[in-house]
Amino acid sequence: MAQEVLYRKWRPRRFVDVVGQEPVSTTLRHAVAAGTPAHAYLFTGPRGTGKTSTGRILAKAVNCTANIEGEPCGACASCVTYDEGRSLDLIELDAASNRGIDEIRDLRESAGYSPTAGRYKVYLIDEVHMLTDAAFNALLKTLEEPPPHVIFVLATTEPYRIPATILSRCQRFDLRLISVPTIVGLLETIGAGEGITVAPGGYELVARQATGSARDSVNLLDQLVAYHGTDLSLDDVRAGLGLVIDDRAADLARAAIARDLKAGLTLLAAARDDGVEVRSFIKSVVEVLRSVLLLKAGAGDQLPLSDAQREDLERLSATASVSDIAAALEALGEIDFAGDAYDSLPAEIAFATLATGLRDRVAAPIVAPPPAVAPVPRAAPQRTPTRPAAGPLADAARTAARSTSTGGEPAAPRAREEAPPSQPFAAPDAGEVSEALTEVRTRWDEIVAAARRADVRAGALLSDHARAFPRAVEGDEVHIGLQYDAHVDRVGQVAEVVARVASEVLGRPMRVRAVHWPELAGAGTAATPTRAAAAARSHLVEEALKFGAQPIETGPIGDAPAVDA
Repeated sequence: MAQEVLYRKWRPRRFVDVVGQEPVSTTLRHAVAAGTPAHAYLFTGPRGTGKTSTGRILAKAVNCTANIEGEPCGACASCVTYDEGRSLDLIELDAASNRGIDEIRDLRESAGYSPTAGRYKVYLIDEVHMLTDAAFNALLKTLEEPPPHVIFVLATTEPYRIPATILSRCQRFDLRLISVPTIVGLLETIGAGEGITVAPGGYELVARQATGSARDSVNLLDQLVAYHGTDLSLDDVRAGLGLVIDDRAADLARAAIARDLKAGLTLLAAARDDGVEVRSFIKSVVEVLRSVLLLKAGAGDQLPLSDAQREDLERLSATASVSDIAAALEALGEIDFAGDAYDSLPAEIAFATLATGLRDRVAAPIVAPPPAVAPVPRAAPQRTPTRPAAGPLADAARTAARSTSTGGEPAAPRAREEAPPSQPFAAPDAGEVSEALTEVRTRWDEIVAAARRADVRAGALLSDHARAFPRAVEGDEVHIGLQYDAHVDRVGQVAEVVARVASEVLGRPMRVRAVHWPELAGAGTAATPTRAAAAARSHLVEEALKFGAQPIETGPIGDAPAVDA
């Protein structure tokens, strides 16, 4: 018989065992004790924070025949069946693989039957955001008014993908990331129960590596035990976690603080040639720099360092300035390996930028002396139209065409000479807009930056050169206008990513639709005519000609002739 993994063996069986989620556990326990559980719950939060475990404990507690202040007793026949995983009154559904309308229809039909043994039949739907729109619609009515013996528990890591109609019918509980001290306490409990001995500071390294997930931390401990045994030294923990805090990591941190380009590139090349994962290596260097910064500030008493490491890093902190340490941390901590953890080029570029001072020059404001102001002669127009305009369209076309030429000289060179300073971006319909659209436009830069972090392609498609800008907001759907029709399909391919980051920035579920908005060609940020602007003027002239406007020869004027009605 295969040995049970630690995270399953030590899965919480009572509300009090769910670490780091005391507000949620207390609320549910009080509801069970009072006999007033809600008909639908939604548990959200990152992975490994206890969503599914809390749902199972809730199902166990509401059917316990002798619960103690809302906690399941663990001894009655009902609790035993739940602990052994054979209760027929807990129906678990994985929405990732059962996401269609047929599965939800089956659920609705079975919900009408009474529980087999307990008081309640509990439906636990994990990753509920994976359900299709049709499945959500089929679930809606049953979720709103279920039979009195049914409780729904929905669990998800992406609540913004759940329709508002579903959200409004559930009691929502947000499970948060678990703190490092709390995870350390959990690991110590498991270690004591399993006979595992870990050197001081080892559990903290595991907890930090898990980044707030209790399940990940227990899994990491299980891996360490499988490789090194039950007696783990600090070096065993570091090696097992891939934290290569060896002499090379400390040496690279020292080179970064001193901005020694030759030493830094040599160390990175050596690590790459030895087959070391460069991303993990840089992470170790960042951890060293963090330790140096804490020691410099006098806050490094609790750092899990050996005596030799502490002495070495204290010597480094004594000779380094806080600004140099912070600059090295910032440069190495922002490296994007773009999915290739063994590629040393991003780290080499970041180190070279730091060592040569280029990063400082880019960050520093550029102050230039004011240019000398000299009058620019203006040539008089060669010819003006004599006939009156036939209408607003012809008048607009004539104005646009003449703006490209005066006196037979090409307008572009003079426009560059006389171009005023760049102005903020102005949308073509910058008049009155709705409050929702104003909010989206105000926070558009945040949305683009978040999209760039989530998906490089999405960031590129929303950047300035693509001329993407919010055009309208209809309900929870943002219409992103694009100057070029060819970009519409491309933005549509990353619409899910953009919708996700927009929902995070705006704090409510949003959808995204890409639309063609050719008027963006004239909404530039500077006065210099562009090829896109010239194309827009040509299009305007063509439209004017359809209404009977006649071209007037006024000399070379670029892409568009002057017209007259």
